[in-house]
Amino acid sequence: MSRECAFVFLLLLGCSAGNYTHTLWEHRCDPGSEIFACTAPNFLYKPNQNHSTLIVPETVRKVRLAYPTDKVIGRRDIITAYDATLHAALNRPLAVQITYVSMEHLEVPLDLEYADFSHNSIERVNAPPVNGSNYALRYLDLGGNGMDRIDSLSALVNLETLLLSGNHISTLDDSVLKSFTKLSTLNLASNSLVDISFTDMPASLEFLILRHNLIYGTLEFTGVNLPALKVLDVYNNLCGVLEVSALLSAAPKLEAIRLDGNYFSVKDAKAILEQLTDAGIEHDKFAKSNREEDDDEDHYFRTQQKLKVQEHIISGMLTVVNVCVIGWGFYQVYKSRGSTERGRETSSSV
Repeated sequence: MSRECAFVFLLLLGCSAGNYTHTLWEHRCDPGSEIFACTAPNFLYKPNQNHSTLIVPETVRKVRLAYPTDKVIGRRDIITAYDATLHAALNRPLAVQITYVSMEHLEVPLDLEYADFSHNSIERVNAPPVNGSNYALRYLDLGGNGMDRIDSLSALVNLETLLLSGNHISTLDDSVLKSFTKLSTLNLASNSLVDISFTDMPASLEFLILRHNLIYGTLEFTGVNLPALKVLDVYNNLCGVLEVSALLSAAPKLEAIRLDGNYFSVKDAKAILEQLTDAGIEHDKFAKSNREEDDDEDHYFRTQQKLKVQEHIISGMLTVVNVCVIGWGFYQVYKSRGSTERGRETSSSV
């Protein structure tokens, strides 16, 4: 009897799970949310499958899905892609926010202006050049994804804010950066950048955030043109040389700089601080901030670095194990063949 009950329970569970995944749900904006953005926490979308529908007032052009997170029911991967089909189903909004849903595929519509797809699993963006048209996108947040290059963003020439913190970017494509002629804010914090060329940065930049990377050596500003730059953050890197006069020449409107967590000598640090103070530039005095959010970010960065190291260690161990298993297999085959040949020789001699 107990086995029959268990079987029925599992059958019902499987049916309910299937129903949750494939049944069309009709959603309306959370009451009152449409004043800011139409919010629907349990919208479902997977390409080539049944998906939810959203009843959006015609006057609402901003949509926020999978939010608030404490109202999301079921699995995390409720929206695996943002493409033309989903964009049309949402009544072609100008602004979209979909975070923490393990999204893997992002196709940028031409008319989308604001996009927050942070904390997902996106590795590349589908935004190919379109003859005779430009993407309207001005704000893009892809922080906390899996991107290691930015070349797939090259056609997004109207970008004004680009947030890419917490990815796996180790190099920057010079031509892509130069195409962002309207870019005001660029956040590349918590990546794997080893070297940075400021000559490739767009002249429109006002805020450049490079903290928590692996940038080493000299911060070179000779011949650089950043006439609009106001804030530069290179906290927690491996830099050891900065010529302040070259920096001030390259960025005459600079208001603040953050340098703590690098490898400047005591003598150089003192000289840098004096020059920055004389120029009226706000700085961190090479002292770590006591801000709580910085501590949280430091913890997050260290955790991500540990996870990366663990991944490399596990990958290396698996490689060694595979090699050992293959070697052991070859040895067993060789041993078996040797035994067979010796058996044949013994039989022939008898």
